[in-house]
Amino acid sequence: MAYAIDQVEGDTTQGSSPVTIVTIGSASLPSSPIFPDTSTALIVGGLIGFGFGVAFALTRTASDRRIRAADDVEQKTGVPLVGAIPATEGMEGDNRLIGESTSKGKGKGSNFAVSEAMRSLRTNLQFMDVDNPPRTIVVTSPLPGDGKSTIACNLAITLAVSGQPVVLVDGDLRRSAVAKTMGLPGGAGLTDVLSGRADLSDVLQRTPRAKNLYVLAAGSVPPNPSEVLGSERMRSLLVDLASHAVVIIDAPPLLPVTDGAVLTHQADGALLVVGIGKTTYDLVEKALDTLQKASGRALGIVLNRVPTRGVDASPYSYEYRREYGTPKLDEESASPATGGTDSFDLEAIFGATATRDVEVRRQRARRN
Repeated sequence: MAYAIDQVEGDTTQGSSPVTIVTIGSASLPSSPIFPDTSTALIVGGLIGFGFGVAFALTRTASDRRIRAADDVEQKTGVPLVGAIPATEGMEGDNRLIGESTSKGKGKGSNFAVSEAMRSLRTNLQFMDVDNPPRTIVVTSPLPGDGKSTIACNLAITLAVSGQPVVLVDGDLRRSAVAKTMGLPGGAGLTDVLSGRADLSDVLQRTPRAKNLYVLAAGSVPPNPSEVLGSERMRSLLVDLASHAVVIIDAPPLLPVTDGAVLTHQADGALLVVGIGKTTYDLVEKALDTLQKASGRALGIVLNRVPTRGVDASPYSYEYRREYGTPKLDEESASPATGGTDSFDLEAIFGATATRDVEVRRQRARRN
């Protein structure tokens, strides 16, 4: 640099420039690199990663169509939420029923919360229409696996425990589950009554879980389940049963087959059971549209397996305590057009006093 200054400012001789450079000390090598700075890189990377994570979470939440919270169900579907059944470890596998002996239980295997939720569902159904409460209720779901059969059986038990006579009908003629869930033998049932091969009084079964509860199993598997369930004899049977007792029908899912919609058309309405965190709003909307096209009434939505803790927990507190294919035919398939008569001996089963007039309900059913 001194040589360059003499060349520019001086006459090219050493020391001719008026600018003098004095060397004070020699430069020292740094002990560590100036770039990259690890701490700065970690801070900047952490902030960028956090921002991308929040953006991804918001995007996934906005695009997730699965039912997560009970508060959004009524707003998005327009159908009232009539029940939220919590998930509990005490009702898994074959033990899926509630009872008076376990309704007050405590501990890990207790289904106390489920019992209270079923009582709440029972109350909502009773006060849904005080002047004309539903007497024939179909329990169905959009797809298999939502727990409709379990809800139907427990609802029937809860209604029967309150003192009402209840008939639980297995209307799922393709994959019947009521008899197995209730611990009763299958054998003859609904299709045998409709075809005239058996009398109603012979196939109705009692269960020790509730003295007022009668169970009508599915019976023989017919080749045409939808036609059997939509027959006039099925309509007459439901009208007669509803005149003596509350009828709970376990129906097939709405989207795979039309049986559930056919049953809902003949009943007072349907309860749509959806699994929280499993069923999407799109499936629920399609199921409700199926009911509407069949001139059926959606009584309400029942959320099943609602977590009691965590982000998806139900706001209700309890801490105060797949496929449907072609059915396999039996050797003797049922048909609604063969055999039988149009009268069912209900007086011998429920007694001489009926809660409603049979003929009035039959005329109303024909008008509908």
